[in-house]
Amino acid sequence: MVPSLADAVTIFSKWKEDSAEVLVVSESPFQQSRRGVIQQSVDWSLGMQGKITEATIDASIKGSKSARVVLATTSGNLSLNIGICVFVYEEPREAKPDVRAEAESATISALSVFFPSNEVFVFYELREPIQKGSLFGWSTI
Repeated sequence: MVPSLADAVTIFSKWKEDSAEVLVVSESPFQQSRRGVIQQSVDWSLGMQGKITEATIDASIKGSKSARVVLATTSGNLSLNIGICVFVYEEPREAKPDVRAEAESATISALSVFFPSNEVFVFYELREPIQKGSLFGWSTI
């Protein structure tokens, strides 16, 4: 499902209200982006686990800063301005067959956040906290 910005903020807000444990994973360049194949740049990857502490939209602001989500972790916060992003919502039953059982046992849903610069952050709503060193991802994106 491709939710609107308002729908995505509603999903993040629900995770905040539920105090859901959330895992976010990202890499740049995103493995499926054309930029990652053609253009050499700084490579990085990220995996953080924590709770959503902010999910807001401000209709009086235009552009990327019109909406924001913040993930708080024990080692710091991840704050993303998501006002001009595109979103994809998935459930683990949609995962590829070879990872579906693990996805269904560990996660409830996933929300992918696509930035115009080709960075992608995938937020997973977890059934329970994941032990350090066992971070994974199943999104079909």
